[in-house]
Amino acid sequence: MARIDPTKTFSALGYAGFIIIVAAAITYGMIPAAQSYVWIGWLVGLLCLAAYAAGNFKTIRDYFRMRSTRHGANAFILVLLVLGILIFVEAISARHSARFDLTATKRFTLSEQTTKILKNLEKPVHATAFYQEGAPEAQAAKDLLDQYAYGSREFSFEFVDPDRFPGKARRYKITTYGTVVVETETREEKITLADEQKLTNALLRVIRDEEKVIYFVTGHDEKSTDNHGKDGYSAAKEAIKDQNYAVRDILLMRAHEVPADASVLIIAGPKKALFPEEISTLKQFVDQGGHLLILVDPETDTGLAAFLKSYGIEVGKNIIVDKLSRIFGADYLTPVVSQYAGYHAITEDFESASFFPVACSIGVAEDVPSHVQNTELAKTGPSSWAETDFAMLKEGRASFDKDKDTMGPIPVAVVSTIKEKIEEAEKDQTKKADGDDPGESDDKKAGPRPARIVVFGDSDFAGNAYLNLSGNRDFFMNALSWLAEEEDLIAIRPKEELNQPVVLSHTQGRILFWTSVVLLPGAILLFGIIVLRTRRSYG
Repeated sequence: MARIDPTKTFSALGYAGFIIIVAAAITYGMIPAAQSYVWIGWLVGLLCLAAYAAGNFKTIRDYFRMRSTRHGANAFILVLLVLGILIFVEAISARHSARFDLTATKRFTLSEQTTKILKNLEKPVHATAFYQEGAPEAQAAKDLLDQYAYGSREFSFEFVDPDRFPGKARRYKITTYGTVVVETETREEKITLADEQKLTNALLRVIRDEEKVIYFVTGHDEKSTDNHGKDGYSAAKEAIKDQNYAVRDILLMRAHEVPADASVLIIAGPKKALFPEEISTLKQFVDQGGHLLILVDPETDTGLAAFLKSYGIEVGKNIIVDKLSRIFGADYLTPVVSQYAGYHAITEDFESASFFPVACSIGVAEDVPSHVQNTELAKTGPSSWAETDFAMLKEGRASFDKDKDTMGPIPVAVVSTIKEKIEEAEKDQTKKADGDDPGESDDKKAGPRPARIVVFGDSDFAGNAYLNLSGNRDFFMNALSWLAEEEDLIAIRPKEELNQPVVLSHTQGRILFWTSVVLLPGAILLFGIIVLRTRRSYG
């Protein structure tokens, strides 16, 4: 019987261990289903290598005592040290990184609204993007999702090829490529086009615990949310729904009271006066801490002037004339609004001009109740004025009359915060001092929330024809967000990407070609030749 050579056996075990470890690594990378069993291969491979080291201990020891081995070990340790430093730097940069968007249009910078939402994320949100592997649009989606993940550690994402993983695609009911599923532990939303507007809307839907309802008052020939014409409010309705609110109509004369789930009540350009009973319903709504958005038009008896006057808001009996608007191609009855109250949440850092076609002044009255705080949100330019002679205006011969008219800037929007009246609060405190109900909640003891009212001197600026003009949409939606008590959503909405290709002149193109294709490679080649000749001359 032939004798087994131990040296060859241990050498075979060493080669086998190395091969097994390499095979296990390849399996781990290429076959995801076998990843849970790969550790067995690594364990067997390490045992084989350990057996080889034990059987060739003397040879290995003599090898490491050689001078060349010591030099090689020093070089190996130096390489490991450099790799360790690189890994350490990479780990630090992963946790504490900074990005700079140097593009002219800030293409790779999320809007302020999206940034605020990501910053305030309180629970994990995961996005699953279903794209074919290698699809050209997948890279753009990855760049966008990477910006969201950079904005919050609570946001994560993954890409899944529905052709390679059909089971996961079936679980999410994916029917088209390019679908992105945004989900939390309790809610899920799908979008079919990965742009910032849709992705942020989906993010809002999954993190919002309840759906807020916006009611539009009807019955007085107001702007209709179902009207798709230029005077309708269908575009405003879509903008509100995109902000993840439910939109409903309400007939006050039949309802007798505003529904309890109303986050905001909107009265958009009524052409007929509200009945006294409806005014009483509105007053009750405000007294209970309701939030009201009113858009009135000049030369219209809405029946709301006295109601608003009781809260220190003055509706002007005039039409604003602004000849500066001719520069922008608009009618002189379309004043340009560019002065905003920078200290209020609605207009803070708001710089876009707004256009109010056929507007009247909305200002703070001289007599404002002590429990009401009013702010003039927006004003027209100094060259405008509030015209009171409607007859002359219709004839096209309007001119400023210092005795009757008011020179600009003219306020066109007022925001009002209404707190509980002091005398009523004192009565409530007296009642509570006499005998508190121990079962009463702290919220009830605190009384109703402060009411909020925003009044615009024009309803057309939020209509279909003008909503997307300059800053009109943002102004309207910012006011709505403030009324809905979602100040964190007040910001400029995501804008469309603007492609600005780099156009080089003939001279610039030639300089770029010679620098990158000829000079730099030539310099590297020349430097290599010099180093080679120097080494040979000293060799």
